[in-house]
Amino acid sequence: MNNNKKVITLILVVAIIQFTLSLFSKNFIEYFPSFKNVNLVTDILEKEKIIQKKKLHKTILPPILIGDSLVYNDFDAYLKKGTLIDFEADSTNPALKNFTDKLIRLANHKKVKIRIAWFGDSQIEGDLITQDVRELLQNYFGQQKGVGYVPITCVSADFRNTAKVITTGAIFDSNFKKQGANSNLFLSGYSVLSPDLTVFFKDNVAKSKSQITQKWLLYGKGDSISINRNEVTKKYNADKEFNRILIDSSTLNKINFQVSSKNTPLYGISSEPETGIILDNFSFRGITGVELKKLNNSMLSEMNEKGYYDLVIMQYGVNLMFKPNDTNYDYYYRAMKPIIKKLKTNFSKSEFLLVGASDRAFNYDGQWKTAVGIDSLIAIQAKLSYNNNIAFYNLYKSMGGYGTTVKWADSTLQLANKDYIHFNHRGARRVATMIFNALLNDFNKAVKKKQKNQVKPTVNKEV
Repeated sequence: MNNNKKVITLILVVAIIQFTLSLFSKNFIEYFPSFKNVNLVTDILEKEKIIQKKKLHKTILPPILIGDSLVYNDFDAYLKKGTLIDFEADSTNPALKNFTDKLIRLANHKKVKIRIAWFGDSQIEGDLITQDVRELLQNYFGQQKGVGYVPITCVSADFRNTAKVITTGAIFDSNFKKQGANSNLFLSGYSVLSPDLTVFFKDNVAKSKSQITQKWLLYGKGDSISINRNEVTKKYNADKEFNRILIDSSTLNKINFQVSSKNTPLYGISSEPETGIILDNFSFRGITGVELKKLNNSMLSEMNEKGYYDLVIMQYGVNLMFKPNDTNYDYYYRAMKPIIKKLKTNFSKSEFLLVGASDRAFNYDGQWKTAVGIDSLIAIQAKLSYNNNIAFYNLYKSMGGYGTTVKWADSTLQLANKDYIHFNHRGARRVATMIFNALLNDFNKAVKKKQKNQVKPTVNKEV
């Protein structure tokens, strides 16, 4: 008899026994109270689910070689909430070693710049989540502030509160989703050409009146660009894939200038402190991350040569769950694996963090419930982190897991919108606080490790 027949026979026997017991009188239950509320069939099925779950984990992650033996990693680590996971490191060690080391230098009042690139979809559109993580980090480490990168144009410009860009003049833009888009797209997925563009920019991040803020114009490769500010026109070369010009360095939080770039792509403006943390929001509505394959390798490499980004964060997932009953996301793994490799190769000086998908819901038979495929998707995202040796953060578990988005959207004090996908400002602030606390916890691990490893001076005592 094969294993399947044995399981079926066992279930039938247990079902018959349970049915027989149910026919006994109440006196029997009172005499043997341990039989009350027992469901043996359910218990067997639950155990079978656990066994299958363990088998699933072993098929998701390849074994690692320790000595002459193949050992399966503890894949369940990805299910932890509230912490950054490094599958290859001890849990007492920071998941982002280089990033936290640099934070320690900043905390010790060293003049360093720490740059974070945060890629995502509409969940971070308008600087949601990222604006709060930025504020929390900048408040904690040294008070120096600035909004970071802002594109010349994008669909969320009108409702972004942390910065404002107003332009007049002809604009010819390219982006991830535009037919015939050129290869000169920036990390934001946008680039702009204009023969005569007037730009008004304002950094709305609150900061000290005495703080010097640098405003850089970022642009790509072309013939040249001309910039007019305060009635002074200057011409600049555009011989690299990534160029930047310091437009202003002062206590001002806004600037006006004119720029002509007929054949040179403009990327945006970066408003940043002289020292401290810069967090750049690279949101693009409706994407899954596979669009990053369109980024120019040469541009990425040139940015890497400058050591531009210390940490690259990727937050995608909800746009993959566009069909209520999808549970298989193997295709996403196949599509994203070479893209992560591309980014890691070209951003070799950066560390990476993959933020798993948040909870989202569909209407199943008249009731809003968490997407049935979310566990499968997050397992695939964890597999991408594991196989590419990058850190992972389980946002779904950290925010509360199953049913959280429904609860957040339907509560009196709403934290999510009624599309059961996107957070409102309150919800985004809560998520940002969770992620900040995870980053801070990682920083504290690095501090403790550094203190532990410090050599104590020898004290000579007279006898």
